[in-house]
Amino acid sequence: MTALALLHRKVSRTFQYLKTSAFLRWQSRIVARHESSFVPKRVLILTKVSRYYFEKLREPNLSESQLRTKLIERGSDYDALITSHNNDRKRELETRSVLEELNIEYRVTNRLTIDRNTFDWADLILPIGGDGTFLFSSNLIRDNKKRIMGINSDPSSSEGYLMLPEKYTRDIRLIFELLRSGDYNYVMRSRIRTTLKGKGIWNPPFHMHEKWRVAGEEKQRVKYTDKDTAAENNHILGFYVDDAFKADTIAEMPTERRLPWLALNEVFAGESLSARTSTLEVNFGDEISWFKVKSCGLCASTGTGSTSWHKAINSLSPQVVDDILKLANVKIASSAKTEDISMEYNKRLQFPAEDTKIAYTIRDMIVGQTLPSPKGIQSRGYCKKLIIRSHCFDAGLVLDGGIAVPFNDGTIAIMEIHPEDSLRTIMLRE
Repeated sequence: MTALALLHRKVSRTFQYLKTSAFLRWQSRIVARHESSFVPKRVLILTKVSRYYFEKLREPNLSESQLRTKLIERGSDYDALITSHNNDRKRELETRSVLEELNIEYRVTNRLTIDRNTFDWADLILPIGGDGTFLFSSNLIRDNKKRIMGINSDPSSSEGYLMLPEKYTRDIRLIFELLRSGDYNYVMRSRIRTTLKGKGIWNPPFHMHEKWRVAGEEKQRVKYTDKDTAAENNHILGFYVDDAFKADTIAEMPTERRLPWLALNEVFAGESLSARTSTLEVNFGDEISWFKVKSCGLCASTGTGSTSWHKAINSLSPQVVDDILKLANVKIASSAKTEDISMEYNKRLQFPAEDTKIAYTIRDMIVGQTLPSPKGIQSRGYCKKLIIRSHCFDAGLVLDGGIAVPFNDGTIAIMEIHPEDSLRTIMLRE
């Protein structure tokens, strides 16, 4: 091999490395700076609504023994639910004890009791639970100023990708010692801002985890003066606007609405019934070129979300890799090599949390003689702005697998990432 060819190969390998997630993570560590001391004055602890607690609320008339019997009959592990609930409670009490010793004012709430005033009151949001609790908390932060970090309440049962490492679960006092000494840095995680256009965009939202509260129960009647606050409180407090409120006001509301929640992981658009085909028109920001697609819905993801649903949708299993290699008539020495290829491919689906691009994935896109129209759209890719027009029957726009708003025929959703919407996440130094 000539010296020129050897140099060309080295340069090529260098550029390949510069594109890897390993390099990007290393680069993020290099630019991280030593922050100043931070001792929070007001901490809002947002606790997890455990499965056990959820079942207790759903069956308020059952005794403990009756509840245990009913859960076991369903195939649930009652003892495991109790253990997990107790772990959540233990971490909450430990955190409260540390804050009291440090003379830091705090309040405790959860997704069923939280209100906007309490959220605005705090200078540190501290979710205690798993990633779902963290996501719920992040949805309610409106700017890039308020700080957030999360404590994994039960590392044995929850990976807690967004939470602090397990060692801080065992030593909560250390968290606040590191904050005081400045041994932390911020990760400014990009979030998706969603703007809706059309009719019916002011219908009340709901939280996916709380949808059971609507069926078979009397809706609470609440009067609001501010229409946007009304829609937001419907989610935060678990209130649902009654029919009289909808009839009197929704028809008079503007036909454009910026959703008050910012998505940290992803926004999903599609039919509520997963077996029904979702018909969508997609535009990648120029507002001229529209692609009509039929699929199982569309997922728009951030860099943070690239480790979650985006990765789950697009990952290749070793079995698929093996089938592709056989089809290409490529021989692999061992199954371990196939697993390595699968792992490396899946790793490269991830991109930095601070990145301002949106990764989109069209799930199970139907391709035939007429679809997609026009030809040329890929089932996944990246863009700076994503516009979707719904032609669905009973669809929803779901933010971070939690907050959902109606997204039916004619409604347009515009998704963008803005620096001022970033989430100021505290990362402690290892």
